Amino acid sequence: MDVHPNHTAESLKRVLLTTILLLFVNAIGQAQPTGLYLEESVVAGGPEYFMEARHVVLKGSNYEIGRKIAEIAKRNNDRIKPSGDPLRNKVQREYMERNYPIHYERMKGVADAYGLKIENNAYDFCEIDQFAGILGCSAVFYPGGFTQNKHDVLSRNYDFTTGNIEGKRIRKNEFAIMSRPYIFEVYPDKGYPSLYIAAFDLLGGALDGINLEGLAVATLADGGPRENPVMGQDEHTIGFHALLSMRYLLDYCKDVTEAKEAMLYLKHYNLVIPCHFIIADKSGQSFVFEFSRLRNTSYLIDGHGIQCITNHLTSKYSKAENASGKDRNIKESIGRLEALRKACRRGGPFSLNEIKSINAEVAIPPYISNDRVYALGRTLWHSIYDLDERKLSVKFYLGEKPDPKDKSKALLRHSDYINFQLSTN
Repeated sequence: MDVHPNHTAESLKRVLLTTILLLFVNAIGQAQPTGLYLEESVVAGGPEYFMEARHVVLKGSNYEIGRKIAEIAKRNNDRIKPSGDPLRNKVQREYMERNYPIHYERMKGVADAYGLKIENNAYDFCEIDQFAGILGCSAVFYPGGFTQNKHDVLSRNYDFTTGNIEGKRIRKNEFAIMSRPYIFEVYPDKGYPSLYIAAFDLLGGALDGINLEGLAVATLADGGPRENPVMGQDEHTIGFHALLSMRYLLDYCKDVTEAKEAMLYLKHYNLVIPCHFIIADKSGQSFVFEFSRLRNTSYLIDGHGIQCITNHLTSKYSKAENASGKDRNIKESIGRLEALRKACRRGGPFSLNEIKSINAEVAIPPYISNDRVYALGRTLWHSIYDLDERKLSVKFYLGEKPDPKDKSKALLRHSDYINFQLSTN
């Protein structure tokens, strides 16, 4: 059979065009998530303030969510740098694939966003821009029997430096390390929807949060330098840093029972300084999870009624006199804990305003420091989680100015309390 040369040319042309079209479609599909829903807005502060807090709503697959978080990080000039430990990166990736597949899907999205392969052992895709600092915080869990509206409430102060990554005063055109927190509201294809505040590690970090099942979590620093013989020794090992373990609980656990099992199961490592955790659920149960100083023993400390936590081992120090001769940070933390407990013994049930007032009593005082190198610490936010309504109410620190009536103090500026709530649809 004779084939006309024009017919052959036309056929080849159609095949070539079809191939180019398919390659283009595939490239588009790989270049950006296709089923992701995104909302992003500034909810507190802005360029003229100390802090700019953003609320981000993400709905889609965990791969898409991971990729979008990486794109947000890239927009903020956060870069994933090659690591000097490819074996550790390989084992960490495989550990996450086996033990935390939800997060592994997010890691694949991160790799794609940065134009890399997940199998590239030169990089650790488990986290984005992680920085560990000393979190000097205070938290109280109120079971429903102790609140006026009968709702279970977790109330938490987040205290941190107003300085840079080293805790030093910021220079011109430099951002403070905690000046850009994110409130993530995430609805993944696998895992529970959750609402949480993230910093340091935007991908897997949760400083405090709640999931759709009514499980609430918060992480706090545990002790001062002289009290931590293992401080920093566990950094860059395999497993879960403090913030990632909280993210895991929000993804997988519906109540305190499941959270206890998970915390005992997970392989933990330090973020420079050890942390401990308070975890609660909508049934009114709560517990503190912490390790011994040598990290050879873990403790589950149940709350019987109202449970308070600050920045020392509750399993070791019950009163200030137990810390005689110890680090002054331990003494200060115990003082805050006793102040919280004293306030909670006043009675109840507590109104929302009373809960706010109790945390305000242990917020960092507005004193001014004359230290020319290191920045002051401030209570950067107060978050209140209503476990029954799956709701977050949070107030952010926005800046300060000198108090004209007292040169040793500052007048602090805060946002109003801003409300967010997980959708059940």
